[in-house]
Amino acid sequence: MLGEIVDADVKARTLRETCEKIGIESKRAIAMGDGSNDLKMMGEAGLSVAFRAKPVVRQAATIAFNFVGLDGLLRLF
Repeated sequence: MLGEIVDADVKARTLRETCEKIGIESKRAIAMGDGSNDLKMMGEAGLSVAFRAKPVVRQAATIAFNFVGLDGLLRLF
């Protein structure tokens, strides 16, 4: 992956491949993003989290965190 541009397609593919490696469906994954290049990856996941994200990402996400740290995700569980 050295030198590869990490765009929306690469992020979505990486999520799918990682899920396949650990033996789960991608809909059981959690994806977190902040920009439009995260939308495809977030769409593959069962739970999508917009973290201090642009408005378009906040609208597409399952949940949005604007005023907490990354540990805010842990509080959901």
